[in-house]
Amino acid sequence: MDNLRRLELLFFVAREPLSTRRIASLLGIRGSEVMLLVEELRREYEEQKKAITIQSFGQHHQLSTNDRYQDLVEAFVGTSPNRGLGPSTLEVLAIIAYRQPITRVQIDELRGVGSDYSIRVLLDRDLIEVGGELDTLGSPKLYVTTPRFLRNFSLQELSDLPSVGEEE
Repeated sequence: MDNLRRLELLFFVAREPLSTRRIASLLGIRGSEVMLLVEELRREYEEQKKAITIQSFGQHHQLSTNDRYQDLVEAFVGTSPNRGLGPSTLEVLAIIAYRQPITRVQIDELRGVGSDYSIRVLLDRDLIEVGGELDTLGSPKLYVTTPRFLRNFSLQELSDLPSVGEEE
C-alpha cells in the first residue's frame, strides 16, 4: 500500500486531528513528506469533487466534510460545535484569540465585566487552555487558544484570523 493510501486510512480511523509528527512516525517518513502527501490527498479530493477534504490546523490534520455540503451536515447533525456559546463567551474567545497570551484580569479590564463563567465554558470546550503564568505577583494564568479552536473556526493558523475591523 503506498503512503498516500496509508495516510488516507489513518485519517479515516482517527477520532481527532493527527499531528504531522505522529503521521511521520506511523508512516516512517519525514514531516516534510507528510505535508506533501496531505496536499496531494487534498488535491485529489478536490479534483474528484469529493464530499470530503483534508483540513489542516497548524501542524494538525484531519479528514473533514467539504464546505459545499455544510447545509446538509448541519441538517443531519443539528448542532454546530460553537452552539451554546453566547455573545459574551464569543467576545471573551475573540479577545483571547487576538491578544493571547492574556490573563483573566486583562480580559476583564478590556470588557469592563467579569469573565469567569465564559473562561470556564471555553476551557470545558477545549477552545482555550492555560498557556503559562505571568511572571508577576500571584502568577496569574495566561490563556491561549487550542488546536480545537483553529479546527472549529476553520483556521489553519492564528494569522488566518481576520484583521480587526475587517468585514466579510
